[in-house]
Amino acid sequence: MRQFFTARPATFALALVAVVFAVDLALPLGVAAAVPYTFAVLLALAARPGWVGPVVAGLCMVLTVAKVEIVPERGNTEMWKVIVNRCLALFAIGMTTLLGLLRRRAEERARQHEAALARMGRLAVAGELATVLAHELNQPLAAVCLQADVAVHLARDDASPELEAALGEVVEQSRRAAEIVRSIRRTVRRAEPERGPVDLNDASRAVVRFLDWKARRSGVSVQLKLTDPVPPVHGDRVQLEQVIFNLLQNAIEAGARVVRIESAPEGDAVVVRVRDTGPGLPDPGRAFERFFTTKPDGTGLGLAISRGIAEAHGGRLSARNVEGGAEFTLALPAHREERP
Repeated sequence: MRQFFTARPATFALALVAVVFAVDLALPLGVAAAVPYTFAVLLALAARPGWVGPVVAGLCMVLTVAKVEIVPERGNTEMWKVIVNRCLALFAIGMTTLLGLLRRRAEERARQHEAALARMGRLAVAGELATVLAHELNQPLAAVCLQADVAVHLARDDASPELEAALGEVVEQSRRAAEIVRSIRRTVRRAEPERGPVDLNDASRAVVRFLDWKARRSGVSVQLKLTDPVPPVHGDRVQLEQVIFNLLQNAIEAGARVVRIESAPEGDAVVVRVRDTGPGLPDPGRAFERFFTTKPDGTGLGLAISRGIAEAHGGRLSARNVEGGAEFTLALPAHREERP
């Protein structure tokens, strides 16, 4: 029975309105038959889109008042009683509509809260999984670094520069992976990050080298236009590399053909800009909003986390659409050496 009425609530609501109005016309003027309109309003409030309920409620109010003008000769009740009855009917319809709208809003908020809790639950599980992976991967990565160092020395003894260069890259990327794992463990454990002077030019080059395979596979040209040297910034190198990594990866996945990374000192800050020739941002104002994403498989957390890292370092991360694409700007205060 419930499915029968909820299949097309707007249709049933309008049909009920017509029935109630016909009955109201047939009854004496003083009888407030308009009260059953409230059931029609309740049905309409279950319909989509949301404006159907208020519209049906307004129609019920109009018909309640119109009855007095359509058949003024019927009934022998005193007019003040008629007016009171009609006002009570209007009050019932209005209160039913108001309470129904408030209930629907409360239900929507409850659904949003439930969805947020579910997302947070998944994130908590992901955090626990990250802790386990970080713990389990730490020793294998250390072994890889050690064996790669040994292989580099052996290649150097055999006078093989190509093999030495390749193994050197293995060493560098293994150490970077180990640093990322340690950074994840510190983040999950809420430990203080290891901070020190960071050269954003070196960080940008490392990220470009790390994502070079993905850019080439996607047919994206990554151009570096770095002002060298730039003042160092004070922060956690792995976290700052992660910010630049997220920006470059997003530009590559957005379908850009060219991505340009620029750096320059600006006043007391060091600025890194990542500009692409992609389709641009659909809504730059919401780019850093948590759980907001335009990717079918995206989590909507990458840019939000990146902005959090920038702000934790005393800087800022902003986004805007420019001619031919999108531009993200990371600005961090330059590191000043404290003199005794």
